[in-house]
Amino acid sequence: MVLLESSCEQSAELSFGQANFLLVFLDGVGLGDAGCNNPLSVSEAMPFLTKYLGQRLLTGASLQRSDVMLKPVDATLGVEGLPQSASGQTTIYTGLNAPQFLGRHQSGFANGSLRQLIDEYGLFARALALGRTATLANAYSPEHFYAIANRKRRYSVCTLLNLSAGLPFRMQYEYEQGEAIFWDVVGAVPPARNRRSLSDKGARLPISPAVAGERLAQLSGRYGVTLFECYLTDYAGHRQDWDQAIACLQRVDAFLESAIAHLPPQVTLIVISDHGNIEDLSSKRHTFNQVPLLTVGPHAAVFASVQDLTGITPKILSTLA
Repeated sequence: MVLLESSCEQSAELSFGQANFLLVFLDGVGLGDAGCNNPLSVSEAMPFLTKYLGQRLLTGASLQRSDVMLKPVDATLGVEGLPQSASGQTTIYTGLNAPQFLGRHQSGFANGSLRQLIDEYGLFARALALGRTATLANAYSPEHFYAIANRKRRYSVCTLLNLSAGLPFRMQYEYEQGEAIFWDVVGAVPPARNRRSLSDKGARLPISPAVAGERLAQLSGRYGVTLFECYLTDYAGHRQDWDQAIACLQRVDAFLESAIAHLPPQVTLIVISDHGNIEDLSSKRHTFNQVPLLTVGPHAAVFASVQDLTGITPKILSTLA
């Protein structure tokens, strides 16, 4: 049974001379063509990244510098059907082709066969086996685990990733201490029926995207691998609301601006998605589009050869070793 209370007292490492990685997962962000249904077409959606990269996140977007890399990568993984969350995220965090393993793309949660891949090949457990440290920066609540125990909610991929490595979960008191971030970046009270909500009860004071970005960057300096997951972009894509999509992208943009500004010198930031969605508001469905892989920091160029979602975990582990 999952421990509902945990202090993240996992020994943080002195990382001078070592590579650290901050993996930011953005759900449902693809690279699509410019047009009236693509909020990423307008520079005001992500003003910082547009200026920082010298381009918008559209089809074919790419950049290669010594400390910054942007490239499109494949999310279909050679399997028919629209890419989905559970199999895409499992692929990212294991380096194995989860849709190929299943024979299909799997949406939602990673129960069943996908759990086998996570248990055996999960990024966190493998980082620990190398003598490094890892942490999930997302904030959780006891209610989340009670709901799972009562079969009202299922495990997400990142929750299983953390469980399989035997790592503690960050709780709301750690959010209040500046040691965790809620999935929506700012910690606003989520809708009661939001199935992704990691904290359904309990008041909390929201923070700004800038504070969240700084908080995450500082945390990443203390661990070999730090993971943060944000689902805002996928929600906005499914709801097909242009104004909401723009507001969501602006929040993420300000968050990433702050994270990059405060990134410790030994940390490389990796931003990746599991499938497209928000770049095409004409449909509630996911897309076949490639997804952006953005890396910033001293080991940004290591990921230049990555072609699809299977390439990220192997590059992280080979650099950590």
